[in-house]
Amino acid sequence: MGDVSSKIPTIGRVATARDVSRGLRLFSENFITRAILGFLLRRDERKRTYIEHLLSLYRGDSAKAPLAARLIYPLFSMYMDAILKKFGVRKSEFLEMLDMPYSRKIIANLLKGFKLFGVRIPFTSGAPILVVWDFTYRCNLKCKHCYASAGILLPEMTVEERLRALDIMVDAGVAMLALSGGEPLLGPGFWEVLKRGKDYGLYLAMATNGTLITDDVAERLAKNGLIYAQVSLDSPTPEFHDEFRGVAGAWEKTIRGIKNLKKHGIMVEVSMTITKKNYQMIPRMLEFVRNELKADLLMAFNYIPVGRGRDIIEWDMSPEERWEALTWLSKELYDGFPAASTAPQYAVVAYEYGVAKGYNPKIAGHFYTIGMRSSRFGSMLEFLGGCGAGRVYLALEPNGDIYPCVFLRKKIGNILEDDFEDLWRTNRFLEELRNRDLLKGECGTCKYKYVCGGCRARAYNYFGDHLASDPGCIYAKKSWECALKLIIGQK
Repeated sequence: MGDVSSKIPTIGRVATARDVSRGLRLFSENFITRAILGFLLRRDERKRTYIEHLLSLYRGDSAKAPLAARLIYPLFSMYMDAILKKFGVRKSEFLEMLDMPYSRKIIANLLKGFKLFGVRIPFTSGAPILVVWDFTYRCNLKCKHCYASAGILLPEMTVEERLRALDIMVDAGVAMLALSGGEPLLGPGFWEVLKRGKDYGLYLAMATNGTLITDDVAERLAKNGLIYAQVSLDSPTPEFHDEFRGVAGAWEKTIRGIKNLKKHGIMVEVSMTITKKNYQMIPRMLEFVRNELKADLLMAFNYIPVGRGRDIIEWDMSPEERWEALTWLSKELYDGFPAASTAPQYAVVAYEYGVAKGYNPKIAGHFYTIGMRSSRFGSMLEFLGGCGAGRVYLALEPNGDIYPCVFLRKKIGNILEDDFEDLWRTNRFLEELRNRDLLKGECGTCKYKYVCGGCRARAYNYFGDHLASDPGCIYAKKSWECALKLIIGQK
């Protein structure tokens, strides 16, 4: 999928994505390597792959590894040295990355992706690296934009079924789990699932409104393995946030929740859904999050007209407004504070900002920000590939239904009724999302389609077509004009 050797001439790199693909194929698509990968992707009784053991050895850990892993380690070490050299990545940087608790599972997942799908641009992982699990429909707020229309009681999995769903995901190779909602703390089995996820060594996160996180709850979350909390906060003062979230006093409780999480050593991402009504608060919000809350990250969530969010469709930002918002975030990113966005265009804005300022460019995505000093930066940018819906990420509903993304509410199966791994490998809808050459309109002809790809959920919710252009981009003016007609027609 996708020869992008001439798509982004401004990057000025030594290696094109075609070069990287050719190099990876030399390593990952010959018979011997595939046979070795097949063996090393086997799991032990703790659901840990042999590759994870080998990466521990490669890092220099002294923990005892299985005999088979120790025997094959010299060959594996040579293989990894060659891969890093081919990418132009410093070994010291790679070893530093392995310090992260979930990184070895992610690498095992990536290698499984090479085995299952070969080398694609952008890359497809061997299983979802991340699953966002809308753990319950229950919620104590009434947010105007809620994609799940939470607060309505609907059928959900039992506690036993939730634990079975977790086992299925871990067996497939899922490395990161984010419990969301609704308000996940209100979901039956929350603590049981969190504890088992910790036992499996998953990177555990949650998306919460923060209002229920007392000091005792934050302490219990930390003890049960929660690493990362995404807490919704839409303004630096109470008025807008409380009105947007539908409950007076919510802002104060959320601030308290953030402080309790930080007290107990949990990383805090403040998530701000940006619309016409509040995007100009971003500079003040950045200062508030960085200096007063001492949070670890600000995430600007892309508005998407789904669920109750369709009722405020006129709040959607124009492409120019979105670019202005993402530029503020880019400036903050290069100034040293982790500012991110779920808008896939952020990869483009942050890259262009860095080039214009003469900085070392950064790969800015939803779940990562990488500053690459390698000459192969452009290849990495295209390889990671922007929107990850159905490509490195899936969404799970409280009843077990599976969607490509929490905002792209197209059911592709059910985790208790269908073969999870087979869905990932063969589902046609997912395969279409992964293939940027199928994109239509401005996204289909854009030089950045392998870097960004547009938000497939916005395309689907505006036009009913997951392959249409994302109307939230300055490179998609015609699509925005069509979206405006829909907005005007709805209102």
